[in-house]
Formats: sequence, C-alpha cells, structure tokens
Amino acid sequence: MISILMPVYNGVEFFEDSYNSILKQTFKNWELLIGINGHEKKSDIYKFIKAKTSVEDRVRIYDLAFKGKSKTLNFLTKKTIHDYIAILDVDDLWESQKLEKQIPHLAKYDIVGTNCQYIGDMDTNPHLILGEINNSDFLQFNTMINSSAIIKKELCYWMESLPGLEDYELWLRLAKHNKKFFNLSDVLTFHRIHRSSHFNTKDFTSLEKELKLRWA
Repeated sequence: MISILMPVYNGVEFFEDSYNSILKQTFKNWELLIGINGHEKKSDIYKFIKAKTSVEDRVRIYDLAFKGKSKTLNFLTKKTIHDYIAILDVDDLWESQKLEKQIPHLAKYDIVGTNCQYIGDMDTNPHLILGEINNSDFLQFNTMINSSAIIKKELCYWMESLPGLEDYELWLRLAKHNKKFFNLSDVLTFHRIHRSSHFNTKDFTSLEKELKLRWA
C-alpha cells in the first residue's frame, strides 16, 4: 500500500488536475496526505481543497502553521500508515497506471521513478537515465523526478535547509549509502513548468555543485 504526500503552498490552481490523476489510478490501495503550509489557518486554499476532497475517505488534510516543503514532507511522513511513500507536487500529474506499473519493482529497488514529460510552459522530455541507475550517476545530474518517485518510508527525510533542492540532496545521500534506484521507461509522470514554481524560477547551480562535493 502507498502513502501519497502532497505539500501545498503555491500552485493550488492546478490542484484539481493533480488530485484527479490520483483518483484515476488503477492501483487503489493508497492514502493521500495533503499538507497546506505557509498560509493562515482556515485559509481560502484550505477551504477549497477541503471541499474538493470531502467525499474521499482516503484523504487527510493538515492545515499547518509553518512554511516549507521539506518540513511539510517530514511532518506528513510521520502521519503515514504505509511502508512506501509517493510524492506528487500539486502542479504535477500522473498517468493512470503509474503506481500499478511501479509496484512490481519495489521488491528489488529502494527508490522507483518513471520517465517524465514536461507540461505547461515547456513540452519536452527531461534527460533521465532509464532502467537501473548507477549511484555515481547522481553526481553528474539529477536523474530522478521528484513527483515520479516511490520511496521506502524508512529512507524518507528531507533536509529543511535546502528549499528547491531537497529532493536532489535526498537522492545524493541515499546513493552515497548504496540504496538502489530504478526509472521505468514509460512516461507516467507529467511535471509542470510554470512561472510561480519556486524551483523553475531560481538558479541552483552553485548549490548543486556544493551538494555534489558533499556527497561525492
């Protein structure tokens, strides 16, 4: 069974598409934990998402007083009831068979991702290594899409001091500890490029170099 984590700060205008892509999954044994952060209690965003998910008993919403994606993910992880965690950013989407196709690979690999297509302001495919990934590959570039990953719960902890690169730091750290990575060749994840995204509007080049040196 899979616990899906969705932190929400920006991008709520894409929530319905993202949420519907979860509801359409052919694999049904999941729970969804939504963490709304960086807004006042009972904000309009909270009320909107609460209303949209009110009929689905597999969804839990947390109205958090703090701000930060990593802190939100760490909080939600502690609230999960299953042994595997999937991440879906509020502005991204899944193909309907995404979880079903990943699950057979979880017996062999610690982190299982998928191929990806960009949507929104870009419609190309990112350069990813497909199939089994050598851990040293992460020292060259990030070859795991955050919203595509299923991770063993025991491995999930995001550094709260690295907004925008918390996922890459996690992959580098797990690769250093010889965890096993795999990317399905099927395009099952759709990552949205848009101007309100924190990652898509910042230059992380120098911080990426620092992370690679730290985990080399």
